[in-house]
Amino acid sequence: MVEKVKALFFIPSLEGGGAERAMSEILHHMNKEKIEAVLILLYPCDSSPYRDYLPRGLKIIVVERASDNVLQKIKQYAAFLKIVYDEKPHVVMSMLTYSNIMAISAKLLFGGKIIIGEHNTLSEITKTKEGRQMLWFSTAHLVKIFYRFADKIIAVSGGVKTDLVEKFRIAPHNIRVIHNPIDLKRIPALCGCPGEHRFFREEVPIIVSVGRLVPQKGYDVLLKSFSMVVKEMDARLMILGEGPEKESLSRLANDLAIGEKVSFVGFLNNPFAFISKADVFVLSSHYEGLPTVILEAMACGIPVVSTDCKYGPREILENGHYGLLVPTGDADALSREIVSLLKNRVLRERLSRLGKERIKDFSPERIIQQYEDIIYGCCT
Repeated sequence: MVEKVKALFFIPSLEGGGAERAMSEILHHMNKEKIEAVLILLYPCDSSPYRDYLPRGLKIIVVERASDNVLQKIKQYAAFLKIVYDEKPHVVMSMLTYSNIMAISAKLLFGGKIIIGEHNTLSEITKTKEGRQMLWFSTAHLVKIFYRFADKIIAVSGGVKTDLVEKFRIAPHNIRVIHNPIDLKRIPALCGCPGEHRFFREEVPIIVSVGRLVPQKGYDVLLKSFSMVVKEMDARLMILGEGPEKESLSRLANDLAIGEKVSFVGFLNNPFAFISKADVFVLSSHYEGLPTVILEAMACGIPVVSTDCKYGPREILENGHYGLLVPTGDADALSREIVSLLKNRVLRERLSRLGKERIKDFSPERIIQQYEDIIYGCCT
């Protein structure tokens, strides 16, 4: 085994998202004495919320393209291949489907070891307009062809592993489940930062949710559910995140006559200053991989209500022991559990306490060691 491993870490961008946050956590905590890390991106990270969290001195290579046309994408791919050839790493560690397939193709051309990570329910992603194709090819078919050449596949939850095995015929022995790490020192410190919002000046319960404004996150269900909540008790809803559904969701909130009680806050570099001031955190997704936002809410000490979607929430909350689970897409059930939790201070305090205990299982010390073991294991 080599004394020091040179590893290329590859992800399209470091803009807000669970995989992007996980990549920054891994790079931040990785043992620099044993692993020489190089980060490859397809988009600049100057404005990334995780930019300052990356380790000092980290070599970052950005393979930009001038536009989204096919010729530019091909040129970008060729530039990526040249970087891999020039850097001559012992191993490439890639995250997210698009970059995973690019990285595996580099292995097929140049040899070497490749570890890829899946952070979502891939069978659901490949049904969406954005995830259905890569250039002219079916993403699902590319996954079935290319993923079998990976030396190791990391799935962020047992459910994601099951999805890869059952829907894409990936050999189960080649998949390792490693949860995303959560920085248990950094998040509590960020919770203490000021977070200014008019809702914080009102003496009413606050519900918070975090995620991109896309159909996957089920925010239409959350808004319908919240419209039922306010019939039972006065409350406010804060949704943190940006995305293409913002206008339609704002219209829906107004149509439901809850527009004044809902705030679309947008993306925040420090969402924890807002999450920590809420009374309840809600995840309303139709599907996930391992929703990091649940872990972050628990790290902030906020009790969680989540849809029992594929996959992740049930695994994190251990069948409802550490938080409340409701059927996916059921606005009535979601509203009942939110009201129940808001009216029960003892239950909120118990779930807050239990959540802080559960989150220790996702500490960087536990998670990063597993990544290092796999990286070194590929080089033996």
